[in-house]
Amino acid sequence: MDEKEFLMGVPLRCKVICLRSRRSPPLKMHGSWDCVTAIETISGNREVLTPFIINKRVAHYSGWYSGLKKGDRALFGVSEKGWSNKKLAMRWLHEVFDMETKARYILNVKI
Repeated sequence: MDEKEFLMGVPLRCKVICLRSRRSPPLKMHGSWDCVTAIETISGNREVLTPFIINKRVAHYSGWYSGLKKGDRALFGVSEKGWSNKKLAMRWLHEVFDMETKARYILNVKI
């Protein structure tokens, strides 16, 4: 299981023009980027669990889901800062981890 924050609207690559003698120029970023957190899980047998996407808002926005196709799996949540918290972590444990791993665990236990 891993949790990764992404800044929406930040390019993956950019070119920086600076003096040749300077090794790492300071990068300036606008302070109003929205943070989105993704919680993803891959089991030891390479099975991928449903990802949990946490958006920075106080309520869901229907436009977030317009790009989803039939059969796409994802669980969505919101928080004021776009980060996970105790409530969202428990939701992930119950709705994703428990539901998707419990059946596999019961089937693999030898009596």
